[in-house]
Amino acid sequence: MRLIAVDIGNSSIKIAVDNPDITDHWQTQLTLNSETDLSQKLQALPFQTDSCFWSISSVHQQKEQQLMDWVKRHRPNDRLHLIEECDVPLPSNIESRKLLGRDRLISAWMALQLNNLRGPVIIVDAGTAVTIDWVDPQGIFQGGVIFPGAESNFKRLNAFTDALPDLGISAGDSASDQVFESIIGKSTTDAIRKGVYHSQWHAIREIVNQMSELSTETTSTFATGGGLKNVIEQLNQDWRYTPDLVLQGARAIGKKLISI
Repeated sequence: MRLIAVDIGNSSIKIAVDNPDITDHWQTQLTLNSETDLSQKLQALPFQTDSCFWSISSVHQQKEQQLMDWVKRHRPNDRLHLIEECDVPLPSNIESRKLLGRDRLISAWMALQLNNLRGPVIIVDAGTAVTIDWVDPQGIFQGGVIFPGAESNFKRLNAFTDALPDLGISAGDSASDQVFESIIGKSTTDAIRKGVYHSQWHAIREIVNQMSELSTETTSTFATGGGLKNVIEQLNQDWRYTPDLVLQGARAIGKKLISI
């Protein structure tokens, strides 16, 4: 049975078909905008004649339901599994695991695996929202912070002002060296880009610094999410940038579940 890992976020959907011959590589990986018509893209996946096990991490119920409906309609012999908090073998010290975003728990668990099960670990995930989470030296998920991502801030500036444009996705075309080479924007558009990216990056860096001081032990920091593409060059050299951290986690959990 082939394994397909899925990471359904608020702004993008990542789908990857596992390669049965190469342990650490996908056969196919797609990253789709959340507005993309899923049906056409799903039909292009290399299903061959194998039945598949879908291991799904989701924070977007509408897209999650569209995917599951398509699989049930077009591939009735496949197995679907929506990852729940009980599937993630990571102890936690939070108010409610059930209400926690699955992506946060999965990415924290996966980061700990990639760090040879050694804490403390900080996980920075920047997308529609930025989440920064802390796994303590004992490997216990302790929670973290959430604040709006760059795309959300671009849209809010447009929604709550009369004249500022909605840069939205187009802001991603701005190269990071242009954003960070100077703090002074020479146009309204440039000023918005600089303001949004500088404020996001400085907030991330300050929060990571504060979390690092929670332990005297060396902290490993993992960064993931499409919202970091404009600040990659600003990341500390000892941070591990893993753009598909949640997808890797969904695959690893799927491999544990596929034989059950």
